Amino acid sequence: TASFYKEPTPKKTLWKEPTPKTPQGAPVEFLHSISSTWTVGTTTYYRHKVVIKNTSAKPISDLKLLIENLSGSVWGLYPTGEKNTYELPQWFKVLNPGSECIFVYVQGGPQAKILIQSFH
Repeated sequence: TASFYKEPTPKKTLWKEPTPKTPQGAPVEFLHSISSTWTVGTTTYYRHKVVIKNTSAKPISDLKLLIENLSGSVWGLYPTGEKNTYELPQWFKVLNPGSECIFVYVQGGPQAKILIQSFH
């Protein structure tokens, strides 16, 4: 039998994940939302949109994120070669005060956990 792909109207689910703190106290905020869902067979998939916002008065560079419980694909970040570790694209190396960067990932099941591994 054939699988049918159905993508319903996007849900506007938005929640704010507590800002993870490294020993240096990285002032970065993560805003998660589910921008769409669909079902293939018996599995429901979620498109997670994550906004990374610099909430400090200083630029942040070389931000590396550890993403745990990720079972799907990521768009907008690049793997670093270290397990579960991603960084911003080369053309977006500095996150200025008040600015944002967006990435998305798709997976079934619960959202991934995003932590700051390092930054300058």
